[in-house]
Amino acid sequence: MIDPLTPEAIKDIRRHYGLSQQAFARILGIGEASIARYENGAKPTKANANLIRAAAIPQFMADCLEREGEALSPKQRESVERIVYAEVTFDEEGNTMDINEIYELTLQQEVLNEKAAELLGDIMRGLMEAEATHDEGLKLVYEDMFAQISLLKPEITTSEALDHTALSRMEGELCCMRNLINRTMKRAA
Repeated sequence: MIDPLTPEAIKDIRRHYGLSQQAFARILGIGEASIARYENGAKPTKANANLIRAAAIPQFMADCLEREGEALSPKQRESVERIVYAEVTFDEEGNTMDINEIYELTLQQEVLNEKAAELLGDIMRGLMEAEATHDEGLKLVYEDMFAQISLLKPEITTSEALDHTALSRMEGELCCMRNLINRTMKRAA
């Protein structure tokens, strides 16, 4: 699971575009009271959390502006557009990504993040078993695997990983690690 959005992270995304809570909610199609609650510590629904995370991506916001821009005053819309269009996201071929592609990639990031968390759980179980049986060699193997996944996990949800090539590479790394964990657990049994 992707790390939960903190109230400060939500505020940072909203403030990046110079939007009030009300304007941010309108542009995303989220209830105004919900944004206020999230910024005061309430946990967003999974769908709203994905929308808010996606709002950090300028192309997503550009599409939101195109769709819901009339909900803002002309002056506010112009201000937000200057920020958004200065930061538009491009795909591997240099084309701007549309809202569906960005959302698909953020969902793919979430799936990979969940796989990484699952692997960390399996590694921890293996590590505890190795410690219980005093198998120092196996313990070192699990500690190394834990370190590798711990380095990869935060990379999954970065904006730099928001392309098919990076996500495919990470998915391959996680798949290899899954195979290694399975083989290690079979040998240990």
